[in-house]
Amino acid sequence: MSEISRRDWIKTSTLASAGIGSLAFTGLGFTSNPKTELTKSDNSEVRRLLYNENPNGPSTMTKNAINELIGRCNRYSTFHESDYTVLKNLIAQEEGLSAENVLLGHGSFEPLIWTATHFGSKGEEIVVPSPTFDVVGLFARTLGAKVVPVEVDDQFNMDLDAMEARISSNTSLVTICNPNNPTGTAMNSQTLKSFCKLVSKKCPVLVDEAYIHYLENWKSQSMAALINEGANVLVTRTFSKIYGMAGMRIGFMLGPKELIKQLEAKFTLGFPGNMPNSLSVGAAIVATKDRDFVNTSRTLNAHARNRFYEVLNDLSLPYVRSHTNFVYIDVTKFKEFKSLMWSHKILLAGGWPSKPNYARVTMGSEEDMNFLAEKMQGRKWL
Repeated sequence: MSEISRRDWIKTSTLASAGIGSLAFTGLGFTSNPKTELTKSDNSEVRRLLYNENPNGPSTMTKNAINELIGRCNRYSTFHESDYTVLKNLIAQEEGLSAENVLLGHGSFEPLIWTATHFGSKGEEIVVPSPTFDVVGLFARTLGAKVVPVEVDDQFNMDLDAMEARISSNTSLVTICNPNNPTGTAMNSQTLKSFCKLVSKKCPVLVDEAYIHYLENWKSQSMAALINEGANVLVTRTFSKIYGMAGMRIGFMLGPKELIKQLEAKFTLGFPGNMPNSLSVGAAIVATKDRDFVNTSRTLNAHARNRFYEVLNDLSLPYVRSHTNFVYIDVTKFKEFKSLMWSHKILLAGGWPSKPNYARVTMGSEEDMNFLAEKMQGRKWL
């Protein structure tokens, strides 16, 4: 191994395994282990409103592609319909970049952990918003990095001025999540672009865009274009959310060619067998082209979200207007709320340390949302 010794590789892999296990349901707002709870009942009866999955997906086109490719799943993703280089080129073309700007991973979770390891394994500082889906910060702590959380403002938007002010000579990375998880808020694109241009001159800026497709005219609100302008910016995306492919574990990172080359060599060792599997790659190639499904999913999600707002208004529960497929709600007593919902086999997230009484509810199917609304009546957890 050219860049890391076998011993370091084993150490990193062990930390990764331990870190993923310990982070999965605590620091990211999952306050208990659903896997344990699912053993208490028939899984088919549980309403999963915690992982922000798309209840409508994947698309018919994607499912058809998967069916056609099953007979080839004995092969690595290096052939025709499932060639990972084809997917890289397709993503690059969509973003006006080159394939050298694209790094594939198992979901966006994997590139986020690679980023944490690359920028946080030597005691550096990483500035992060709070609350957020802080995979980078949480994992970097296990490697000895100092993570500097910056609270969102009173409108639940990321406080970019405060984040910039916390940058020091030892800051190796600043992370942004836009739209933000769990708050559901989205930054003004021009404001965020100005921030990224300025801050990336001091240190790299990572922008997690897992929910960007839920924004109207999302491409103009992405920070990916800054890469072509020479900004030291990384962007992560996933097929887990609006594309409805969470179980297939495929995502990607965009960034400057040299940095992407370093990360790919360091963490995949350039071996095709370390790329996402052939079914995931083939499905992603088709899903990327299926714009109608993305648009339909966005519309259906907005409808479900607006209906849920009506429920929350009737219950006089404060919430943050969302740009995603989940809503952030002040339920006053989260533990009691979560316990009551679980008694009805509804799983949801919440209890972030900085906002312990907020719940995050995924927009599920119409049946799931109607069931949830029924069980919330009377505010019996208060």
